Amino acid sequence: MVEWIRELINSETLHLYQPYIISLILGGLLGVEREFKKQREGTPTFGGIRTYTLISLLGTLTAQLAGVYGSSVLAVALASLAALLVVAQFFEKTPGLTSEVSALLTFSIGATCTLREFQTAAALSVAVLFILSAKEQMHEFVRHVTLEDLFAFLKFAAVTVIIYPLLPDKNFYGVNPREVWTMVVVISTIDFLGYVLTKLAGERGIVVTGLIGGLVSSTAVTATFSPLVRANPTLISEYGAGIVGASAIMFPRMTFLAGIVSLDFAKFLLIPSAIAFSLGIFSAYQLTKRKKSRAEVSVNNPYELSNAIKFGLFYAFILFLSRNSLKLFGDYGLYVVAAISGLSDVDAITLSVSKLFSSGEVSLISAIVAVLLSATVNTLFKWFLTLSMGGKELFRTTAPGFILLIAGEITGIGILWVVLR
Repeated sequence: MVEWIRELINSETLHLYQPYIISLILGGLLGVEREFKKQREGTPTFGGIRTYTLISLLGTLTAQLAGVYGSSVLAVALASLAALLVVAQFFEKTPGLTSEVSALLTFSIGATCTLREFQTAAALSVAVLFILSAKEQMHEFVRHVTLEDLFAFLKFAAVTVIIYPLLPDKNFYGVNPREVWTMVVVISTIDFLGYVLTKLAGERGIVVTGLIGGLVSSTAVTATFSPLVRANPTLISEYGAGIVGASAIMFPRMTFLAGIVSLDFAKFLLIPSAIAFSLGIFSAYQLTKRKKSRAEVSVNNPYELSNAIKFGLFYAFILFLSRNSLKLFGDYGLYVVAAISGLSDVDAITLSVSKLFSSGEVSLISAIVAVLLSATVNTLFKWFLTLSMGGKELFRTTAPGFILLIAGEITGIGILWVVLR
């Protein structure tokens, strides 16, 4: 049996019909999604599983014929299909052209199979399938993005397109302006995804909102939740869990940012980050209660031009201080800069230290200590915010979680110290 399957796979016949087999499968997958939507919504939309499978096979066949008789065969087939879609749209009178456009894409996917670009065809099919099946989620996403958010993104994009090519691609006292703005674009994009998720989660539980809000800023979550405890003292455990959970999310976020600059550094940073994250999430879980209450986190759109420029300047300043302090005062100078920057933000020092490590200017242990020192100071600062903005009870409630976070960092550094000695 195994030998027969091996011979079938290697046979000329299978090789000849392979484009049609893959085209049939990919077209069928898209057809299943359209058929499911038609049956679920009960609307007379264009096409189903049979139609889309045939359209994909039509694309494969006409593309193969075009290789023999010329590209006009493919053009005529595509024009004929477009005409049929126009007629179908006229009779169905349904709003939107999603099914019709997806049918044209299915034809193109089938034609791509003829070129034996199977990975490209599969990737396109997955992309189309995702767009078709995520209708509700995409509409929900748009509902939570305001006009101000859109204008903020457009201004940010315009400035990036105009300014980025003009920025010099060389070092000025250890700072490369073009690299700085690249990091601003990366960070703003990551933060924007968290920003939208935070808006979506704002209608859900306090803990979930806190966890997702931590993707943008755990400090913002702490500053938002702490005063709410005074108005809702019965929810102190939930708000405490949201604060500790957001602070725990900070550690995998730091590791991800480090990996953008240096994967080697991120591999080692993952150890203390994973320990601190696990302990923090465990502590947050212990504080959770079954009753669900709503909350919203106040965070600014990271695509706001002023926010992006401020982060860019702060990152450039921290990179300048880190590099020159390291040269003048060694590791201790870097630690001082890391501790000071942790009072405001851990992203800038994480990116700066990752860059210093990738260029061989700082050792692994020193780089890990610097990043985690910044995280520790930031954690202590948030713990102080719970006292100053939320009161002694919130301070005591979150104490185990914050202590575990710091203990996780120290434990991780200890493990690395033993392993790397």
